[in-house]
Amino acid sequence: MLCKTGRFKVLFLSLLWIGNIAFAHSPDFSSIIISKTENGQIVLQLNSSLTAFQQEVNYVNGEVAYKSPEEFQNLVLDLFNSRFSFIINEKGILHFKNSKVFLGHETKIVTEIVDLPEDVKVIQLKNEMFKDIHGNQSIAIFLLDGFPKEKFTLHRDKQHEINIILEDGKWVVPIGRSNHTPMKYLPYLITLIIGGMLLFISRKREYQ
Repeated sequence: MLCKTGRFKVLFLSLLWIGNIAFAHSPDFSSIIISKTENGQIVLQLNSSLTAFQQEVNYVNGEVAYKSPEEFQNLVLDLFNSRFSFIINEKGILHFKNSKVFLGHETKIVTEIVDLPEDVKVIQLKNEMFKDIHGNQSIAIFLLDGFPKEKFTLHRDKQHEINIILEDGKWVVPIGRSNHTPMKYLPYLITLIIGGMLLFISRKREYQ
């Protein structure tokens, strides 16, 4: 039998795997995952289709701005550094290091977050990486100890940002704001959940 932690990991990896398939062709969708590695590093991963990155880089810099994958990757990081911000406890913007772009059908930016405080009360996260793509939305989730595993959405109507407060082990949204996933992506999320549960049940039977 799998332990509780193992079950959660299997289910979450299942959701990610199915999510990659569901959204790899969607230039208007991206995901932000903040997690902790086995060696204690806090990393941020920004995922979207290669088409989304290409559209935004071409829109900002022109289609002849790069001649190699390396030049394209540098332009992607330039956009990320100028359009992505992460503020904790309303005190200052966190910095990133060792940022890398992994090209593929699903392209991703992986970067290490520097100096994330242990006592987190307020999170302000803004992602305008794909703001010029019509209908663009990002789903963000924090997979860190003590953080509720809850999805939030960044979109144009909310200036592509979320503002949330951690109180008594739960995320609280300030009055007048709504950061949750809109109905537009509800069918996709239902597909993720159903597919993940089926895979989880299949794995569970293998360990019985």
